[in-house]
Amino acid sequence: MEGKEITREFADFVASIQFSDLSSEVVEQAKDYILDCIGCTMGGYAVPEGVKIAKLAKEFGAGSEATILPTGGKASAGAAAFVNCKLCNFIDADETLYNYYHIGGVPFYAALHAAEKLKASGKDLITAVVLGYEFSYRFCQGYALLTINEEGGTDIAKASGFGFNSISAAVAAAKVLGLSGKGIQNAMGVAGYYVPVPLISKWLYTKPLGNLKYQDMGWFSFVGLISALFSKDGYTSDPKIMDEFGDYSFWKAFGMLEFDFEALIKDLGKRWGIMEMGIKPYPCCRWFHTPIYMLKNIMRKEGLKPDDIETITVKVHPAVAKSDLFVSVGKWYEWPIKDAVHAQYSAGYNLACAAYDVPVGPQWQLPENLTNPALIEFSKKVVCVKDKECEKKMIAYLKSGEPKGRLMAQVHYTLEVVSNKGTFVDTAEYIYGDTYDKDHSLSRDELIDKFKRNCSAVLDRATMNRIINAVYEVESLESIQDFTTLFK
Repeated sequence: MEGKEITREFADFVASIQFSDLSSEVVEQAKDYILDCIGCTMGGYAVPEGVKIAKLAKEFGAGSEATILPTGGKASAGAAAFVNCKLCNFIDADETLYNYYHIGGVPFYAALHAAEKLKASGKDLITAVVLGYEFSYRFCQGYALLTINEEGGTDIAKASGFGFNSISAAVAAAKVLGLSGKGIQNAMGVAGYYVPVPLISKWLYTKPLGNLKYQDMGWFSFVGLISALFSKDGYTSDPKIMDEFGDYSFWKAFGMLEFDFEALIKDLGKRWGIMEMGIKPYPCCRWFHTPIYMLKNIMRKEGLKPDDIETITVKVHPAVAKSDLFVSVGKWYEWPIKDAVHAQYSAGYNLACAAYDVPVGPQWQLPENLTNPALIEFSKKVVCVKDKECEKKMIAYLKSGEPKGRLMAQVHYTLEVVSNKGTFVDTAEYIYGDTYDKDHSLSRDELIDKFKRNCSAVLDRATMNRIINAVYEVESLESIQDFTTLFK
């Protein structure tokens, strides 16, 4: 692909797409995505750390052009994008592509607050969200995250990150701003130079984390919006951020093992990435969702109560089994820092919440549950080991020549529950909540229920219903400000 103008071709595609080019299926999927992002933001504000995050808007200085959704307060568009998107990711209930890549609310909040600033329409918002998501989706298709080691197992790249979302946000915001292909191309270049150091691999082996997550999703949304505004005002940067330059290409600086440039532009407009998104049913690491689902099914089917269970062995993704962070916080009964962030990566704690039917949502990360003696005691029953079948599937996939982005979707889970009523085993090769898997995706009713649970501590029922109705009719709005006024 050396010499081909990848960045320009993608930017020109973005500039050419209008709302009328999107199928009803894509539009409805985008609405589901938007509702989920808003719900996750409300859920983030419902935990103590979320209140601190919302206060960060004041550190940006005065502003009144955009809305901090959980409080209804006003801020600059950049501050609102930062705070709302950071909240969206905080309880780890936000959208996750193919079991690993967090796209979450990044393109949505960059688009929303650009639209709020310009009084753009609901159709403008949906179009921008779909196109912003499209960049991240295609970027994820192009790079390899794992390699086969000398022992025949897998090792994760020593450097990896989610910073590509900064460019996704720039695409979304630039589309709302009505930039030309050249302007969108320039915004992508500006954002590319604001991408942070790829620290996810370090994060997997770092403890404790403090209040930090793998990387700051709020920063990505802020960067993208600001980059688009820079481009609008004539600030120029690298117009070939995604083009092939051998050892000097963006993907090399990003720490990737390899990259497929064709994935960024092949069959643009024929299949939309947003149709592949993964909605999280539970507020925790995506790698635990199917085991949680299996445990709840076993307990319901066999009539088990928490006290009936003696041990749970869950075979997990190799990256979880190897990670010093995941291994340490998995032993929740020993882990000294019982806060929201560390809880999200503890198999023992999250399976305990599932076993005790703690209401799914921010409640899983409230202080009274994080330190609940019954949940702590139950977590002692949970043991995690590497799922060798999962590793075999990924190795076979790595050798197949299929798109590398789907690598982490090659899953295999085994859950063994030993109880006083017998031993029960279940296996799975799906990711609970992924929209492309119709047998295990969430229905719209289930998605709305998740939204309400996430919002219940922040919004009253009438406001929640007004927001739900507005999201599913958003294309009828002439100004997106008519939507954000619902959050006052």
